[in-house]
Amino acid sequence: MRPTLNPVDFAVIAGYVVFALAVGFFFARSAKKGLESFFVGDRRLPWWLAGTSMVATTFAADTPLAVTGIVAADGISGNWIWWSWAIAHLTATFFFARLWRRSGVITDAEITEVRYSGRPAAVLRGVKAIYFGIFINCLTMAWVIAAMIKIARAFFDVQPAWVVAGCVIVSVAYTLLGGFRSVVVTDFVQFALGMGGAILLAVLVVQSFGGIGQAPNPADGTEGSGLLGSLASAVEAEGGRTLADVLDLLPPPDHPTLPPLYFAVLLMAGWWRYAEGTGYLVQRFAACRNEAHAQGASLWFSVAHNSLRPWPWLLVGLAALVIYPRLPGEALENLTFAPPGSSERSLFVTPASLDVATGGELEIRGLPPGCTDADAGGQTVPLEPAAAGSLHPGPAATLRFQGFDQSGTYDLRLRCAEGDLSIPGLRVELVDREMAYPLILGRTLPPGLLGLVVVSLLAAFMSTIDTHTNWGASYLVQDVYRRFLRPQASAEHYVAVSRIAIILIALLAGITALFIGNIASVWRFLITLGAGLGSVAAARWYWARVTPQAEFAALGMTTTVALGLELLDAPTLLGAANPLFFGAIEPWTKILLVAGSSLITWVTVSLAGPRNSEHTLRSFARRVRPPGPSFRPYLDSPADPVRPMVLRFLGGVIVVFAPLAGIGDLLLGHPLRGLLSLALAAVVLAWILRPTEPSTLPS
Repeated sequence: MRPTLNPVDFAVIAGYVVFALAVGFFFARSAKKGLESFFVGDRRLPWWLAGTSMVATTFAADTPLAVTGIVAADGISGNWIWWSWAIAHLTATFFFARLWRRSGVITDAEITEVRYSGRPAAVLRGVKAIYFGIFINCLTMAWVIAAMIKIARAFFDVQPAWVVAGCVIVSVAYTLLGGFRSVVVTDFVQFALGMGGAILLAVLVVQSFGGIGQAPNPADGTEGSGLLGSLASAVEAEGGRTLADVLDLLPPPDHPTLPPLYFAVLLMAGWWRYAEGTGYLVQRFAACRNEAHAQGASLWFSVAHNSLRPWPWLLVGLAALVIYPRLPGEALENLTFAPPGSSERSLFVTPASLDVATGGELEIRGLPPGCTDADAGGQTVPLEPAAAGSLHPGPAATLRFQGFDQSGTYDLRLRCAEGDLSIPGLRVELVDREMAYPLILGRTLPPGLLGLVVVSLLAAFMSTIDTHTNWGASYLVQDVYRRFLRPQASAEHYVAVSRIAIILIALLAGITALFIGNIASVWRFLITLGAGLGSVAAARWYWARVTPQAEFAALGMTTTVALGLELLDAPTLLGAANPLFFGAIEPWTKILLVAGSSLITWVTVSLAGPRNSEHTLRSFARRVRPPGPSFRPYLDSPADPVRPMVLRFLGGVIVVFAPLAGIGDLLLGHPLRGLLSLALAAVVLAWILRPTEPSTLPS
């Protein structure tokens, strides 16, 4: 049954909206000074604020819902589809964050004219600004908007589109007013709300089971208790997998959607797109006080995003398997029933199942006379006239049910003049497993606290919208409008155009969301697309032979192959059978084909195509001091040594993944192993942070 917000909850929501708008007004004057102020906050951010803003941006309202759905389908280990990106975050931390800050750019597209020269570099800058600022950015925002509709549908009586539109308008309003400063300050509060709300919900949900408890152990006769005991029973009743399949951190060899080959491909190539830092991360690197703060921000983001944040969502996802269990067997198309004493007349009920979250509509044909209402799962609803045209004969009626409190198989009881009838076998289960998260919110939290956690989800959504509109506008203004259309306008003029661009980006994202039919498919497509775009972008910092022509070749090959594979993989096209349908293509195959074809293409063009200008390479080397032997002839001062970067990167892997495993062990009943993992991470982190040279990390 849908959760209900009361006046206290709405007051909490209204209070947050007022706060967000107040932040925008507070920074409105400073945002007017120019593009550096509007898009990178005059480059004054400390590492903790920049890093927290990164974490908040990647925490959209869909994130806990997506994790809940992944746990239901694939267990905890299914989350490696995004945990693998931690390798990219660490790569950006130790190999690129300081280089970005030294470059002095506002956007990552701008680096092309620092690294290359001439018309090819200028065209590449404009193309990448439009490609990432509009195409990729609007796809990402559309996916987030489409996911937010689920939250709105769960909590609000108005149409979800109005709730989403209201959140977008508020986000755009304070971003328009205060620019980047208002974005990062609200992000900080949004992160606190999001983490606090997630932890609060997880604690209350686990307490409702009497604690974590323990799984049953038939070997020594130990009975199950708490959440783990209930989960063991639910998984056993579901059939098809074991409790270990659900709880294991690493995917087993027989994992249904993440087999060993796919897992290996994710770890080897699935993170390439993010290796140098994505655009909104680069924006925060550029906004930091200095390069040490940029590196510190990236390290804090890597740990908080991948290690600290997931476990409250994972616990709720595990509880959802108990609260809304899967029912054994498959649902029938319809139920049939012959009333007692009747050999000629049968009742037909279509469909034979309803959704826990939204309820649904049943049609009954072949009704006896005098039937007035029906009940199932604790709901009583009247019989309404049914539309004509059913294949089943006899008097007909429609039953409209709201959402249910729990899953189960129920009897559908009809009240009729000739006597009550009971039709067994009506299945009520959660169709969209991601909806379990907002449903558990409503059944667990009291008024006031419910409003606070709903605010945390709205804030998470807004933290993504504010970043993507501000970041997307920076491409359009800095890399297109200012670079090619009005290079000599005033600072006030550019800020005014930036505000128009923010509105344009929000509108384009809203329109794109109308065409998003499947959120997961967009996510998988962006992962596949990213596999081909990251290698050349990362290599240009370390290999002097990379050219703008090589980047163009990688961009073209990646887009062509990725779209082509999606076309061959789609059984339908524009509502009809796809004549080019090849068959289902495994996700790991797509990643390898896109990454491999792109890599071969851009390396070939770099070696056989035009060379870079010696003057430009020397200017880039003086400005950025890139490591790597190929830039050594162009350097006037020593670059950062690569060996310490590699060692810190390897240490960073421990700092991120040891706490991820250790927190899980502490929560799921392995305290000694968990403490050892956390102690190892602490020792390695202390080694990484030790003072060596002045510019390593902020103290």
